[in-house]
Amino acid sequence: MHAPDVAKVGDFYYLYYSVSSFGTQNSAIGAARSKSLDVGTWEDAGSTSITSDSKKPYNAIDPNLIAADGGYYLTFGSYWQGIFQTHMRDPPVLSSSDPVQIGFTSNYEVLEGPFIFKHGEFYYLFMSKGKCCGYDKSKPAAGKEYRILVCRSSKATGGFVDKEGVDCTKNGGTVVLESHDNIYGPGGQGVYDDPKHGPILYYHYVDTKVGYADGDKRFGWNTMDFASGWPVV
Repeated sequence: MHAPDVAKVGDFYYLYYSVSSFGTQNSAIGAARSKSLDVGTWEDAGSTSITSDSKKPYNAIDPNLIAADGGYYLTFGSYWQGIFQTHMRDPPVLSSSDPVQIGFTSNYEVLEGPFIFKHGEFYYLFMSKGKCCGYDKSKPAAGKEYRILVCRSSKATGGFVDKEGVDCTKNGGTVVLESHDNIYGPGGQGVYDDPKHGPILYYHYVDTKVGYADGDKRFGWNTMDFASGWPVV
């Protein structure tokens, strides 16, 4: 199990996670719940019905839940046809619609790890693009390593475009954070709205002063400024 996402809904915290055979579409998204987050209190919440195989256009991993317009939506996806989203029943365990594509790149790069964050009047779709892992064994061409992109929309369910107005399903995506100095391949991001610091972008990255192996990765975070209408770290 990997790629967890936790959301508070009513009296419960819901934990969404991925079960997958690496490098294939044989994947599924599971759900557990707890009233406290404490170890030992989590219980199976039931099937989400979100699965994938080679017959589907998506890979059912990297889930992220958002509440919007009185409903719940689970966004997910990695490789293949990119980022998809499905409506969830209440409580948000079982999918109630066919997944719809909301993000895609056609230039043979990976798009994955979606996270939707509401700020002001817009919903911001953060995504990771590029090669995520194994830098010590096979380093990608400069600029093709992991980096964090964003698109935005006035609704949570689609219509996402980047800063230049390019549709997120047609290679759109404005860079929020990429490799710089000793920070290499930032991605796997999420956003936390801190009561003191405001919106925080958190992610993992490689510190080139330490090493490029997956086990060398570090946790990083930056505050974000939305004054321009777009997140700037």
